[in-house]
Amino acid sequence: MQKIQAIIFDMDGLMVDTEPLARRSWEMVLNEFGQHLDELAFHQMIGLRRLDGARLVLKKLDLDLSPDELLERKEKYLAKILAGGIPIMPGLERLVEELKQRDIPWAVATSSPISYADLIIRDLGLAMDCQAIASGDEVQHGKPAPDVYLLASERLAVSPENCLALEDSIPGVKAALAAGMLTVAVPNDHTDADAFSLADYVFPSLNEVADGIDRLLSRRPM
Repeated sequence: MQKIQAIIFDMDGLMVDTEPLARRSWEMVLNEFGQHLDELAFHQMIGLRRLDGARLVLKKLDLDLSPDELLERKEKYLAKILAGGIPIMPGLERLVEELKQRDIPWAVATSSPISYADLIIRDLGLAMDCQAIASGDEVQHGKPAPDVYLLASERLAVSPENCLALEDSIPGVKAALAAGMLTVAVPNDHTDADAFSLADYVFPSLNEVADGIDRLLSRRPM
C-alpha cells in the first residue's frame, strides 16, 4: 500500500471556526420574519452546501422566498460578520508547516462557494501554500456525495486512494470515504457529539493530527 501523497482539508469548522458565524447569520435573517430554527436544524446544515442549507430551512419554515432569495439575504449578514475577522482553528498553522517541511501538497474541498473559499485562504495567508481548491458550487452533488473530494484530488493530480482527507462533519466524512480516501475526523464544539466511528481516525484537534502526521502519511496504526 502506497504512502499518502496529498492532504485534502475541509474548510469551515476544520480550518476556520466559521460555523458559529454562519449560524448567527441565519439567526439574523430569520429574525426578520419572526422565525427561528431549532438546534437540530442548525446541526443538520453543518457540512452542506449553502443552497442546500437554504432548502433545508425552507422545508422547516413557512417563508415566502425562494432558496436563492433566502440565501442572498443570509449571505449579506454573513459578509458583515466576517468583516470582523475570521477565527483560525487550533493547530492549523502548525500542521501546514509540517506538510511544507515534508513537501506534501494539500488542497481544500469545501461545500462553500469558490469565491468565499478563495477569500478565506487569502485571509489566512495560505494562498501560496494551498495547491488547489474544489468548492460545492463546482460539482453536481454536494457532500455527502464524493464529488468535491474527487475534484480536489483531480486538481492535485493525485489518485483519491493516495489522499488523506480531514473533516469535521458527518456529511464530509461520508463524502471523503465515498471518494476512497483515508479519512480523519476532527470534531469541533458543534460536532463533537456526533458518532465519527465510520472515520478511519478521530483526533481532538489539528494539533494532534500534526503530532501524528508521519504515521498517518505512512498509514501506520496510531
